[in-house]
Amino acid sequence: MPIARLIEYKIALPSEHAFDLLMNIGNAGYFMPITRPGVIPAPKVSGKYSEKIRKVEDISRELGRILNQYSIPPPTALHEVKISLFNELLEYIIEDGEDLLTRVRQYLDTIEGIRGEYVRLRSIVDVASSVGGVIMERLKHFSMDIIPLSEEDFNEFSNAIANHGAEALPVRAQDRFYALVIYPEWARQGLLSAYKLFNTNPLEVPSNFDLNTMKSRLAELEGRLERLEQEFRDFLTKVSDRAYAIINLSDMITNIVRQYMDSAIPEGKDVGDRLVQLINSVNETRNRIRELEIIHEVLGYMKKAGISFEGLSRLRVRVFAIKGGVNEDFIKGLMYIKRDIEGTDLSILTLIESPENLDVKSLGKEVYEIGRDYLVDIKSAFELTGRELTDLRSRLKDLEREYEEFVKEFNEVSTYGVDGISKVGGDVVTIAGYVKESLSSKFDDLLASLLSKLAIDARVRKESKVVYVKEIEPEKAPTLEEYPKLIDAFKKITYMYGVPKYTEISPIILTFILFPAFYGWMYPDLGHGIVLSLFGYALYRSRYKGPNAFLRSIFSGKYSTWGLIFLMAGIWSIVFTFIESGTIFGIEIKGLNPRFKLASISQPGFVVFNSIYAMLAVSIMVGIVSLLLSFALKAVNAYRGGERDLAIGFYVPLFFFFAFLVLALMGAGFVPVIRIGEETPLLQSLYPLFNAIESLMWYWVYAVFATLAILVYSLLYFRAKYRGVPGFSAAQLAVEVGAEAGIPSLTNTISFMRLSIVAIMHAVFTAMTYAWAVSLGLFTLAGLAVLIIFNLIIIIGEGFVAFVQSLRLHFYEMYTKFFSGAGVLFTPFTLGLRWVRLLIV
Repeated sequence: MPIARLIEYKIALPSEHAFDLLMNIGNAGYFMPITRPGVIPAPKVSGKYSEKIRKVEDISRELGRILNQYSIPPPTALHEVKISLFNELLEYIIEDGEDLLTRVRQYLDTIEGIRGEYVRLRSIVDVASSVGGVIMERLKHFSMDIIPLSEEDFNEFSNAIANHGAEALPVRAQDRFYALVIYPEWARQGLLSAYKLFNTNPLEVPSNFDLNTMKSRLAELEGRLERLEQEFRDFLTKVSDRAYAIINLSDMITNIVRQYMDSAIPEGKDVGDRLVQLINSVNETRNRIRELEIIHEVLGYMKKAGISFEGLSRLRVRVFAIKGGVNEDFIKGLMYIKRDIEGTDLSILTLIESPENLDVKSLGKEVYEIGRDYLVDIKSAFELTGRELTDLRSRLKDLEREYEEFVKEFNEVSTYGVDGISKVGGDVVTIAGYVKESLSSKFDDLLASLLSKLAIDARVRKESKVVYVKEIEPEKAPTLEEYPKLIDAFKKITYMYGVPKYTEISPIILTFILFPAFYGWMYPDLGHGIVLSLFGYALYRSRYKGPNAFLRSIFSGKYSTWGLIFLMAGIWSIVFTFIESGTIFGIEIKGLNPRFKLASISQPGFVVFNSIYAMLAVSIMVGIVSLLLSFALKAVNAYRGGERDLAIGFYVPLFFFFAFLVLALMGAGFVPVIRIGEETPLLQSLYPLFNAIESLMWYWVYAVFATLAILVYSLLYFRAKYRGVPGFSAAQLAVEVGAEAGIPSLTNTISFMRLSIVAIMHAVFTAMTYAWAVSLGLFTLAGLAVLIIFNLIIIIGEGFVAFVQSLRLHFYEMYTKFFSGAGVLFTPFTLGLRWVRLLIV
């Protein structure tokens, strides 16, 4: 079977070692964890790891920022890391990462110190060069500051410092703006406060200012900064393998933690608490319903009997509904009124001025006090309790359903199950998932090796457990399909529609056969087929690594799978050249006379009508066969999916209903196969078949009504059998009769005519291109230009049209009849390592 058989594993172990398990299975790359059901609470991350994981993330983030800032490329060789346990990996990253960051921070601190001094001197030199160094040197009794400032703030800034006896000159230097502030020494403290208002710091001009000296100092700093930055960049390049390894390993840890949070199933206390919470909610709701039912019945009796408590409004009155009889001995000595409701074991007990410390439970077997709010308006209270009862009963059903769903979901993914909650500690988790059956022995070895390594921990020996589930639930199982490479390429097209369910017959083989065949049918030309095949082969085989970004993006290997699809499409285009066109780039090939030639420049007019009629008839016949196959696959998929009665009792009759309906319509001439065929000598060999269909037309009509009667009976039968069953819809079945078996006889089958219609367009366009080129002189520059340019346009335009139309025939005409596309793709958990070779020893 192309869909591989899977085995489900449930692996329970202490939560801190679940990370070791995920690291090992992620490194192996053939285990797909099951996502934890939403009703089950998320597990907790062991406190042993949480702080270390945070440190690892911080180290990775800082290293990544620095490598990106200095554009350090990743290493070409993989960095090898050997570890044994997840905790060792965390410690390795922290130790190596902190060592790297220590060196990096030393470089950065030195660079930042030099850069700060360089920027300060650069600003002073730029300003001095703009205003003149002589002016600045002659200011003996004043001080000057250079203030980096926004030009929009200059006027406001000038007004602010004027209050301190200072003047500001605007200076623009090297696309930056400054204010040159000149002020007496006594005003310095006040100016510093003004600077803070504009969130800027002054660049103080030294008293012994010398522009030439400062320029020399600036050149020296610039050289030092360049050398140090180059040295730092060289250092980063040298340690890039370690740095990228740390980043990659940090991402891996994030993946492991995310997978743990998504898939780990907590066992023990956490689940027990959730179960207790659900059970308590159910019991509380049941008790409240019981109470309200009795109070509601009592209120109904009061309403019917006209009982009122208005006369006792000035007294302290308490009213109780008691089921099972009143405790007569207990109420002796109390002031009360007792009414027994006839035909029931209910009593209404009214206590007047009852003691403060009254033991209510001693009044009877079941005692419920009726609130004073209910007694004010008994009729309204009766209606209110009735509505509340309806809401509570609905709420109880939801809670019971939630409890049942929780137990069901938990038992499906848990190792110990609900009954085993008390057998494990509070931090045991289960990782459940699927492994391909052929790899199960390797996975068993991996588990045995890991658990042996972890067995030094007594809790691992006590609480670890592995459960194998060979008969997995088909509806929830993921799909893993394996084919030879050429067939496997057509997953690309099939999975655009959807992934087949585990129990479905996958349409990939059908797609592999029909998609390129339909493409070639609509695109028949030897030259175009060769171009398409060569392009597909180049796409599949080439690995261009040159300087051209466009070629590198196409031929990098990313689209190699599509190369196989184009290769197959091109081969079928060549095949249909010998059936429909007989041309190479629109030029007729002498001696090649295809049976169904669609266009020819050697005959009057381009279109050959007999061939067109024949190909349209063949297109419709191919459509009928394709749709019959789709209906047959629908029945098979239903049978394989466990719906055997529906498959045999409904979908098989549906197949024959469609077949007989099409034959009846063909006999009557509504489906134009016979009418076209009788006009087409090319289909003369099929005339006996057409005549037989036409002569049996009334028999086909009788068969249509017979199968329709069977379908109606089946519809009624299944409606009765599955009434109230979730997911079943009689209306949906009725639609399948009309919208999938009746209408397609007039629409889906005729839709297959596009196979020949697009082919006719292609044949006409290529013939016109060739005729135009001949009229200009085939071997002249103009003729060759027309031939080459318009054939390129046809290759791109019609190649795209043929692709889309072939896709449509599969997706809308066939897949919708039998393929749900609702499966889940088998996706093993991997660590996502790009720059690291991780060796777990």
